[in-house]
Amino acid sequence: MRRPITLAHAMKSLAWCDKNRNSKKMLALPSKHIASLTSSLLHLIVFPSSSQPMLDLPELLDKVFQHLGRHDLTRCAQVNKQWHALTIPYIWRELTCKRLDDLRRDTFRRIVLEDYLQENGDEERPLQLSTLSKYGHLIRLLPELMDLKNNLRPHACTQQGNEPTAHDLVLHLFKHSTKAQVKFLHYIFMDPESDSMKSILEFILPRLRDLHIQTSIRTQSEFFKFKSLLDQCSTTLESLSVIINIQQAVETVDMQDEATEDESICWTSLKDLTLRHFPDDWDAGSLWSWMWKRCGQVERLHVQKIDASTPSLVRAMFAKMQNLQRITIGDHNVAYLEDKMEDDVVAELLSGSRHGWKSVSVRSTVKLGRETMNALTLHYSTLEELNVDGSNNQPSCDLVQVLRSCPHLHTLTYTDMYDGSSMVSGEAFIDLDPDTGLLKPWLCEGSLKILQVVIAGIPRPDLENENVVAEVYPGQGREIQGQVYDRLGRLTHLEKLKICDPSCISYQYDCLEMSLESGLEKLSGLKSLKELSIVNLVTTKIGIKEVQWMVENWPKLNTIYGLDGRGRDVEAVEWLRVNEPKIEVQEEEQFTLV
Repeated sequence: MRRPITLAHAMKSLAWCDKNRNSKKMLALPSKHIASLTSSLLHLIVFPSSSQPMLDLPELLDKVFQHLGRHDLTRCAQVNKQWHALTIPYIWRELTCKRLDDLRRDTFRRIVLEDYLQENGDEERPLQLSTLSKYGHLIRLLPELMDLKNNLRPHACTQQGNEPTAHDLVLHLFKHSTKAQVKFLHYIFMDPESDSMKSILEFILPRLRDLHIQTSIRTQSEFFKFKSLLDQCSTTLESLSVIINIQQAVETVDMQDEATEDESICWTSLKDLTLRHFPDDWDAGSLWSWMWKRCGQVERLHVQKIDASTPSLVRAMFAKMQNLQRITIGDHNVAYLEDKMEDDVVAELLSGSRHGWKSVSVRSTVKLGRETMNALTLHYSTLEELNVDGSNNQPSCDLVQVLRSCPHLHTLTYTDMYDGSSMVSGEAFIDLDPDTGLLKPWLCEGSLKILQVVIAGIPRPDLENENVVAEVYPGQGREIQGQVYDRLGRLTHLEKLKICDPSCISYQYDCLEMSLESGLEKLSGLKSLKELSIVNLVTTKIGIKEVQWMVENWPKLNTIYGLDGRGRDVEAVEWLRVNEPKIEVQEEEQFTLV
């Protein structure tokens, strides 16, 4: 029989939940554990033992209700008046409007519409407060504006001519949500704006957490109006994405009075900044200098596209954004592949960190060359994560140099979703010392947890395929595979090993066999390995004895991606499903792009 939970133990567990509310630990905790803990606590509250010291009841209930979902909260609210009063703030704390069914959507709209008609109708307002008037002040977080509009818009078949519009109902909801913040706004700035949109923005911008704004600037007048719009954002702003198409001015406007510098209000909560800038002949330096003064707390920067303003940004990164730790350069959008950011621009951006980058991500629309790699060497001592994505054809030696030289590196991904050109030759990956013939030491051997790299160029004399290189001497293929396994086996903290690129559209033949005969047993030291991915490797030789060995030597293994359950790996897949159902097997055809 399970030992009953004590109040002290329950409160200690709840304190841990509070501390780790948004952490990976909390997300990984099974919901049934939280439900069990909550149930036990409620039992203690309703049927307390006379020998147990009790906290003040509302305080204890409040701790419990913090961890309940909306459905459970509504049930608790029906217990008695005290529980109702304690649960109502949590029920109304956050409005969720995504994927509402028709019944909930109609209920939500009816609550707002009922109060709107009471306030704006000709009839005298009833003595009893409406639901929104009674509880609207409890709302702390509103959803994205478009979701609100969609759910407050009347059905076409039921709409009457005198009904308020979705805009009217949104404004009315805002009126009663005086203490709420807004999650997200994707806004295309146009001049002039409608009066109703101005009213909505006046409410949203000072309360906004995440703003994605896009505009075209043709004149100085439009620039100052855009600046005025951003100036309405307050310290609640956590993420900002700015996409500006600056065009040559079509008119000359004397803006001397408007251009006077006002006091800069730093967006103290702003941690994520994304920039995409299409400069032409117009000098946008004044816009950037105004923005940089407000971005002093930014930690993560994403530069999708920038040219002429790069020096201004780099100076601001070094002088103003002293908390910068992570940078992403480029974009995944295929449409921009012909307009890549040049190597020297990327290198200049990498020079903007005062204390060294912890994370660097380079995407498809970047020309990754010698200048960039040289600039990256200055950050080896601090680098923890490197993600290279795109057809950059970077020499294998550069990737190996990163692995050899970064003592804190925990994540390295090197992929290409287009043509599979981002591969590392097996001989380069081995990284032998030419004098001793031994593996060179890598500083990341004690820190690397995630490795995704396509290891290619391995001779496979067992195959008759034009895509496989021939052996220079007999036994060369197995020798190289053994040395690759030796290298991987030294990465003893690996949790995810992906020797493939699942996003690539082509198959790979010159890969590791992943068989015991080829040297797989040299990976027996990877005791922390949880995930293995071999997607698109069509010449692996994984049978029952290989998966049995994996289960025995990798005790934390929970997922294998890329096994061919209908072909070469069918026996291994069947054995896993029968004997190790806890290990998730994602078969190859689910990931292959055709």
